[in-house]
Amino acid sequence: MRFNPLQLGVVAAVVALAMWLTDLLWQPIFRVQVTDSFALPIWMLLAIYAALQLWFWSATRERMDLSDDEVARWGPKLEEATPEIVQQWQAKIPVKDIAASIQAAHGIPVDVTLRYIIALGKHVSTQH
Repeated sequence: MRFNPLQLGVVAAVVALAMWLTDLLWQPIFRVQVTDSFALPIWMLLAIYAALQLWFWSATRERMDLSDDEVARWGPKLEEATPEIVQQWQAKIPVKDIAASIQAAHGIPVDVTLRYIIALGKHVSTQH
């Protein structure tokens, strides 16, 4: 079972919060003694991990949409290629193969085609 960064970040944040509350309200058991005078709270490391996962998820989501410049540059070619994309998508061809065939036929970069397919999928899911 695979987890995406959002799921990992939320679970890690909840566990870090539970560990912090346990340390705060009961006794400090979630600590690693680094030196004689310093104990590193494990919940702090887990909270940092959660923040990094959530940041990664957010950054990835922002890059999934086509930019205005890409739409202006590739829009007409994407419109021309849309019937082929939909036909291949309905034939259950893997999206990376669809993007490669569209690049070969129309010269549209693979990453632009992949983000366009994501946008098409979002559009179709909101229509049903």
